Amino acid sequence: MKNEAKILRRAQRMSPLLRSIVREARDRSGEIQLLEAKLEDLLAGPGEPVHEIRRVEEELFRHRRGFESLQAELARLGCSLDADRPDRIVCSMADHDVSFEDQSSPRA
Repeated sequence: MKNEAKILRRAQRMSPLLRSIVREARDRSGEIQLLEAKLEDLLAGPGEPVHEIRRVEEELFRHRRGFESLQAELARLGCSLDADRPDRIVCSMADHDVSFEDQSSPRA
């Protein structure tokens, strides 16, 4: 029981940071999906809009790097994004898995 209270306190202390990470992960994931669709359309369309393709690729790269940085930050905390639900973070605390989900905003 004492161990569970300690885990709960740690999770509560981490919650503002995790909430921020969840929101950024959700936002970046949505942007990545939009940019991938846009790039696919540009590549399949007529002509070769090289400048627009490069712009989209650069933006896509920036969001993917940002997403990787989020994952690295979570790893330092002993946490990771849930593979099935990228809006959920799972943390290992004292041999227990604790999940965190931002309930304040709707999922995409």
